[in-house]
Amino acid sequence: MSNPLGTLRSYTPAAMTAVKTPPRRIFSAARTYISELWNRREFAWYLALGNLKARNASTTLGLLWWVINPLLLAGVYWLVFGLLFDRGTLDLSRGTETGLPFLAFLLSGMFPFFFTQSAMTGGVNSIVSNTKLLANLHFPRLILPIAALLESTVGFVASLGVFFMIVGPINGIWPGPWTLWLPVAMVIQLVFNFGLSTIVARVAVPFRDLNNLVPYFTRLWLYLSPVIYEAAFVEGKGETIEFLFRLNPLFSILELYRHALTGVDINLAGSLTISTLWAVGFAVAGVTLFVKYEGKMARYL
Repeated sequence: MSNPLGTLRSYTPAAMTAVKTPPRRIFSAARTYISELWNRREFAWYLALGNLKARNASTTLGLLWWVINPLLLAGVYWLVFGLLFDRGTLDLSRGTETGLPFLAFLLSGMFPFFFTQSAMTGGVNSIVSNTKLLANLHFPRLILPIAALLESTVGFVASLGVFFMIVGPINGIWPGPWTLWLPVAMVIQLVFNFGLSTIVARVAVPFRDLNNLVPYFTRLWLYLSPVIYEAAFVEGKGETIEFLFRLNPLFSILELYRHALTGVDINLAGSLTISTLWAVGFAVAGVTLFVKYEGKMARYL
């Protein structure tokens, strides 16, 4: 059986941190770094599965909590906004007669949002919770947030099946031609989550209090995203508020998921363009900041 760690030789990211090196040397260092990551891909996968099992080993339902958690959260909001406030449908077509059932609207936003929330939380803990591993093995540190992202991805993929198991019988929403856009939405969000997790992983090393602040930030992010209410809710509240609401990186990503999961009409070209720009921007910024700082992490651990 092959060693998932690959060859445990000394690894130094100094070449990646150089700023005034010629472009040819930078590209060469980048290829070397990517090769190091690829050689240890099995290690990242084993680490993700190990964390996934260990995190829920002491619970009765085990891995099912990755699906139950967003379901319970969605159930609370459905009870409050769907029943107590008597919101039977949310009109996503803005003025036309077509509408989307509130339950389908809520779940199609809650599951993708929980995916990003889990990736962010995993990124914060990916470095600081693996100090012994970092002290004893030489490998690209970027593997740790990648493993955390793989862990959250497994739970998210399972939740997509649960979505149709719920809204299919209740709301009559089943996969259709629009579902072909689901892999596209997943890839875009995966790239976005990767960039986000590397950013918070880099910040969490010198600033350990970030782990305590993340739950408050994600709760605020939830309320500022079109998960519980639709975009029409902020119309008429001023151009600035509408602009900031749509500037949210998750706005266009959630629109893609709503189209892919329910078939609701959206500005597909606009959502694809904006979400891709956010994803690529976060990924480039996150990897750059993480790798440049990688060689200095040991002093804070």
